[in-house]
Amino acid sequence: MKEPHQPKKPTWRRRFRFPAFWRTSRRVRFLLYTGLGLFCFLLLMKDVLPQQYDLSPGSVSAETIVSPVTKVDQEATERAREQAAESVGKQYQVDEQLTERQLKRLETIFTDVRRNLEDESLSEKEKITNFQDIIPTEMSEEFYLKLARIPVEQLTEMRIISRDILYDTLSNGVREEELENKQDQVDRALVTSNLGADARFIVRELIREMILPNELYDRERTEKLREAARDSVEPIPIRKGETIVAAGDVVTSDQYRQLQELGVLRDQTNSWPLIGLGLLVGLLMGLLAWFIRRFQPEVYRDNLKTLMLVSVFLITLLGMKILSLGQNLEWSTVGYLAPAALGTMLVTLLLNLQLALWCSVLLSIFAGMFFNAENHLLFDYRYGLVALVSGSAGAFALAGVRDRLTIFRAGLVAAAAAVVTIAALYALAPVDGDWKVLLQSLAFGAAGGVFSAVLTIGFLQHFEALFDILSPLRLLELSNPNHPLLRKLLTKTPGSYHHSIIVGNLAEAAAEAIGADGLLARVGSYYHDVGKTKRPQFFIENQLQSENPHDKISPHLSRTIIISHARDGYDMLKEYNIPTPICDIAAQHHGTTLLKYFYFKAKEQGDGSNVLEADFRYPGPKAQTKEAAIVGIADCVEAAVRSLARPTPDRIETMVRKIIRDRLDDGQFDECDLTLRELDVIARSICETLQGIFHSRIEYPEEGGKGVKPA
Repeated sequence: MKEPHQPKKPTWRRRFRFPAFWRTSRRVRFLLYTGLGLFCFLLLMKDVLPQQYDLSPGSVSAETIVSPVTKVDQEATERAREQAAESVGKQYQVDEQLTERQLKRLETIFTDVRRNLEDESLSEKEKITNFQDIIPTEMSEEFYLKLARIPVEQLTEMRIISRDILYDTLSNGVREEELENKQDQVDRALVTSNLGADARFIVRELIREMILPNELYDRERTEKLREAARDSVEPIPIRKGETIVAAGDVVTSDQYRQLQELGVLRDQTNSWPLIGLGLLVGLLMGLLAWFIRRFQPEVYRDNLKTLMLVSVFLITLLGMKILSLGQNLEWSTVGYLAPAALGTMLVTLLLNLQLALWCSVLLSIFAGMFFNAENHLLFDYRYGLVALVSGSAGAFALAGVRDRLTIFRAGLVAAAAAVVTIAALYALAPVDGDWKVLLQSLAFGAAGGVFSAVLTIGFLQHFEALFDILSPLRLLELSNPNHPLLRKLLTKTPGSYHHSIIVGNLAEAAAEAIGADGLLARVGSYYHDVGKTKRPQFFIENQLQSENPHDKISPHLSRTIIISHARDGYDMLKEYNIPTPICDIAAQHHGTTLLKYFYFKAKEQGDGSNVLEADFRYPGPKAQTKEAAIVGIADCVEAAVRSLARPTPDRIETMVRKIIRDRLDDGQFDECDLTLRELDVIARSICETLQGIFHSRIEYPEEGGKGVKPA
């Protein structure tokens, strides 16, 4: 049977590997926060330094200088001419002959197709072969198959519609860069047609292949028009007596000598703004570290998560810095495009909402500092407020995320929040008649939210792979029954598949009951037995009514086969690039438990003194996390309860608590931080879930006095 999927090969972005001490080192943690602070400081240096009058060529003058002569500003003139030339777009000319050739080619194709379809002596395969010769462009197998089966009477209408669409498209001109868009327009043109689905498919695929670029770039005409535009620009003069450099203007080389003679040049250095910036950035980094230590201890103790958080900050702040350069152009309100929501949405997906909201506060402060050029202040509250509102809205909108489309919806929410906030700010402080600025601001605000969502979708998968973490979104994708491994589990080991589904329900409820990751427990349960697909017939749930192959082999061989499924599953999951936490659950869910059945069978068949208990134990490791331990309990409980003849609530509870007690006494929970109280909660949760599955059936009476139980 052909595998539905081939595992991915490892790539450069597989994941980071760090020494164990690195993840908890205080020194490393300090360096991460210090590095982030230094990065912020370097980005903001030029935004906080006051204007300095370093009177040297190219600097700002403190005096007003008048031109003694009239002259042409060659640089300004050349710049204006270049702008005029660039304003002339590329010129194109439609190739009418190509249009005619394509229309004739289309007619020929339909004529030849009709002749083949009307020839009843040809088989379907022969028709398809002929069609491949008739249509020189390589088409899909589906296209040829549908074409071979299309009724002949539909060809006339298909030909007319095809010709109209092709003519309309080519007659309007098709440029190389527009080719894909023009091809996509074929679908819209077919919407109003009366063709059936197969006919529409044939026409669409055929026309898309026949649309070729026929609007060619006319270089000679373009150059002539650009040259004419350049020549139309008059020289820009600097007249005698005209102010060349006023207070605050740039000093030229000639002006510098005169200023030197006047004695107005002096070097000025002022380090106080940099000191203030350093203190402010240090305070913000300290607040971030304090908040994480106080309210996010699981992030604070894990330097890998801290590195991930720092990386999100670096990307977001770098994006803000790049956008802030637009303030020097005509985009004075480009700060509303700041991707603050990118940072908050990534933190929400990768870590949690609470931390994301605190990050939103910090990012809004930085946004106000980056985009301060318009008012020449240290902080522009408008951009900070919009960043805070849109970032928080985007984070809140990701609550209960189910797929990547939800991220885009969150971006729309962030965009809407930004637009409303910007409108409110302009209502509080109206712009006198400058509607262009208002519309530009609203457009930037809306684009900022959408832009953040697109970047979030793009960066998320890289963060998941690089840091080998499992976001809720990734877990939900892995829980899709159409995943290749789950499909393989269903087709090769249906019994194990349904067992895994029940184990997932048990584990999820139990994990949530003690505050563990229920989604991870459920998805880990789905994959914990994939190793059984290598030898499905050796596991009882997949044997159905067939013979048990263990009856024909030695207990030692049976032991080897059964024990190997945990390691096989781990290797398969790694091969398919399944995240490490799920791989670990597959490897750890049996811990070092004893295969009692085959152990005692081996003792019965041979010399008991030569049968070592250690040989019949799983190699481990023991469960390292609460989720792995819960999956192991649920796995054992489900199999045991399924074997009960009458699974009453009392018998179920007795069985569940016995299994947990045995594992506890066997030391299977020694390496995870499960408490006795949590084990009791897990037992009660599993019992409640099992009672819902194995509930008692009411016996319905039927005629004749006999009863029957519902299926």
